[in-house]
Amino acid sequence: MRKSSPVRRIVWGLLAGSALYGNGFALYVALLPKPFTTVPANTEALAVFSGGTGRIEAALRIIEQGFKGPILISGLHPDTRLTDILSHTPSGPDITPAQREQIMLDTAESTAENMQSLKLWAATTNSTEVAVITSSYHAARVRFLGWWQAPELHLSVLAIQPENPRFGVLLREYHKLLVTPFLR
Repeated sequence: MRKSSPVRRIVWGLLAGSALYGNGFALYVALLPKPFTTVPANTEALAVFSGGTGRIEAALRIIEQGFKGPILISGLHPDTRLTDILSHTPSGPDITPAQREQIMLDTAESTAENMQSLKLWAATTNSTEVAVITSSYHAARVRFLGWWQAPELHLSVLAIQPENPRFGVLLREYHKLLVTPFLR
């Protein structure tokens, strides 16, 4: 039996790696969740990982529909106040003072920090059934981080579909998903 040359093994390794990478990306895109239409009935708390269009607006619509549980809006600039958020929403939400008191703002700077903030916040609010609003392309990483960093929580991901998610955005998020297990 003839041994394969080192160059041939490298070429086959590169081809196999490329096929694995490409198929993984295709699977990632195929499994992007559809936009949510309802909030699970068992939801005790709502978290929004800001940074994408439509996420905060979706949370405010859920509040207007009568959601009474605690709400975390994470990933905000340190100077952001609730009044700033409410003044920039197109619908001008009708939120009661009691509902305003249920909203906590957080300044996490990454998805991993968002998840750490969510875990601490859920513990302080005694919530285990948490719905997380995020973009569809971000959902897989949120699910993975939830499973990894907060296994005691039952997370439901409520996906928002951004308008025309560009190929570059999908590819960048896929890369972030691939390296997530190696970050800490």
